[in-house]
Amino acid sequence: MRRQKVCLLAVAVLATALWGGCSSMERAFDDVTHRGDDNKNQSRVELNSAGRKRLRALPGISDDEADRIMASRPYENRRDLVRKRVLSEDEFERVKDYVYVDREKN
Repeated sequence: MRRQKVCLLAVAVLATALWGGCSSMERAFDDVTHRGDDNKNQSRVELNSAGRKRLRALPGISDDEADRIMASRPYENRRDLVRKRVLSEDEFERVKDYVYVDREKN
């Protein structure tokens, strides 16, 4: 009887440890992929498909700049924002970590 209780307790401790470890791994994965991130300024924006509201949420981007970004599509890479003179180098530096171009959609 005592051995059965010890085994049951060991299984419960092991299950709890595994469950906690898996959920912390999922949180780490979410941090890397920005899944579950409610702060729109922190998640990445696809330049060829994002709407005005989504572009406007980027740091330092005004309504006029968002309109220029949409009017200058399509983009082959994010650096096209500077090459096409949509944004200045300084403006690009502020948003470059928040934008990307999905090459499969081009």
